[in-house]
Amino acid sequence: MSGPLLFAALMVVVLAFGVGMFWQESRRVRQPAAIYGVEDSIEFIWDGLGDDTRGLKKGDVRRILEWEMHFLQQPDVWRDAGAAVVGGPEAAAYAQEKALEAGYAYEPEQIFAVLDLQGEYLRAIGALGDPADGQGPAGGS
Repeated sequence: MSGPLLFAALMVVVLAFGVGMFWQESRRVRQPAAIYGVEDSIEFIWDGLGDDTRGLKKGDVRRILEWEMHFLQQPDVWRDAGAAVVGGPEAAAYAQEKALEAGYAYEPEQIFAVLDLQGEYLRAIGALGDPADGQGPAGGS
């Protein structure tokens, strides 16, 4: 084979390889990034509470979410629980404790209602997936 013909054949192979890689990559399913919006989550939770606001105001919803996030950001606080769980009993207890320290007396049902709806919000934006053990959808059976 002469030099130019060999070069042309190699270029065709390289081009075909590049097109194949591009085609394979374009077929890959891409999931959009889940973006947590504080205001969006508060609105979602508020709408979820509906007429039964359980005596809460939007500021209360924000406060409960802030304390839960504070709990999740402090590994030394939740390490004894094994793992940090969004909306878990340890996070709820921490939020209630902080609420009482700040002079807000929320009932556990109020805190769990907010945290349960936060879990629904996280599922709605695609921030929660299947459990690592593959036992089904997150938060459900």
